[in-house]
Amino acid sequence: MVEKRMDFARRAAQNEEAFRGVNEQIEQGGERHGIASPMRFYCECDRVACFETVELRPDEYRRVLERRYCFVVVPGHDDPRVERLVEEHESHSVVEKIGEARAALDQEHPQQGHRPSDL
Repeated sequence: MVEKRMDFARRAAQNEEAFRGVNEQIEQGGERHGIASPMRFYCECDRVACFETVELRPDEYRRVLERRYCFVVVPGHDDPRVERLVEEHESHSVVEKIGEARAALDQEHPQQGHRPSDL
């Protein structure tokens, strides 16, 4: 049973990290072009079939990137099995990985932080 939970947590972390990579490219493009208005970012939830988007300003997304274990999701897409809800906004929520999902992130991406806050 523990192995099955760890597999789920690892799969959830991998799915979220995949969308995180795409969203970082979107954010960098917005930064490069000086966009300050809301942009569409992909939901970074653990649902394999989710391709929904959220709207937030690049600087708001950058603040999420500064926190290693935090991800942006569509409201209602938080999963208490692997994360805790840390912020709720009209257009998006921010979740923080906990437990085995957090450990899976550390194992899959050791010491890999998000972009530094001084950018």
